[in-house]
Amino acid sequence: MMLSSYRKSTGALALALSLCAAGAMAESRNVLIVDGAYFPSLSHVQPGDQVVFTNNATGSHTITGEDEAWTSGPIPVNGSYTLDITAQTPTRFSGQTLEAPAFEGAISFD
Repeated sequence: MMLSSYRKSTGALALALSLCAAGAMAESRNVLIVDGAYFPSLSHVQPGDQVVFTNNATGSHTITGEDEAWTSGPIPVNGSYTLDITAQTPTRFSGQTLEAPAFEGAISFD
């Protein structure tokens, strides 16, 4: 009787933990940096997600969050920068390469 009760409670705990883990899975969103634009220009995210910016432009690129809340520093050609998303992450960012004027991108929590 005791062993059966133990197995049931262990099984219930395992099920509960797997459901919690599945609901809390963060996603990685990819954004390409090309000359003059971000692709996609709008990424839908949730807190806990990551946005990976990959530089496919012809020169180094620096991205800055709205009100300079964060910066990537120079991202070399074919390099990348990973931004961890929190509920406080600004929804707009901008950047510039030496060869192109400044351009903007955005994230949305919707």
